[in-house]
Amino acid sequence: MILAIVDDLLFRGKLEAAAGQVGASLTIAADAEAAARGTEPPQRVLIDLNLRGDALAMVRNLRAAYPAVPVVGYCSHVQQDLQRQALEAGCTTVLPRSAFVQQLGELLGED
Repeated sequence: MILAIVDDLLFRGKLEAAAGQVGASLTIAADAEAAARGTEPPQRVLIDLNLRGDALAMVRNLRAAYPAVPVVGYCSHVQQDLQRQALEAGCTTVLPRSAFVQQLGELLGED
């Protein structure tokens, strides 16, 4: 199962469509509380770094809860400070939104 933390409804639809195309098991949460309700550890976490609330704190919490799980953050390519902070917080990879969309099939595919 892949956990996506996103509160943008249009992007949520894009994630769901891509997951359907590759046959991925996808759980979408809009915030930290919803993400924490999952019963099984995710195989990968995808997180929108522009979430309402503190996305970096969420990354730190995810890293603490799932130390071996890859956490992929994405944001605008011009938000280089946010990209750096996300890596420091525990993201294993941070992608510009455009690259994230291009790689979505791979990110949702099985390891």
